[in-house]
Amino acid sequence: MTSVLTVTLPPAVVTALFWSAVVACVIAQLFILRAVFRTLPILPSSSQVPTPHRLTEILWVVLPVGGLIAVFIGAYRALPL
Repeated sequence: MTSVLTVTLPPAVVTALFWSAVVACVIAQLFILRAVFRTLPILPSSSQVPTPHRLTEILWVVLPVGGLIAVFIGAYRALPL
């Protein structure tokens, strides 16, 4: 089925939307990194809750950053400039 309504945005608007999305993702990632690198409270030795592995937490934060960078590079190349 063909769309009747076709909306094209000016390149300046598309670029502004792209960079605002990049800034929002960078800010979100900075807050995630801050939460991961914040010192963990000392748990009592009798606690039944397993302590998270620090390296695993850092890895699960850094891997999505690489994925986001790849997605943003691909999206930037697809922008109609």
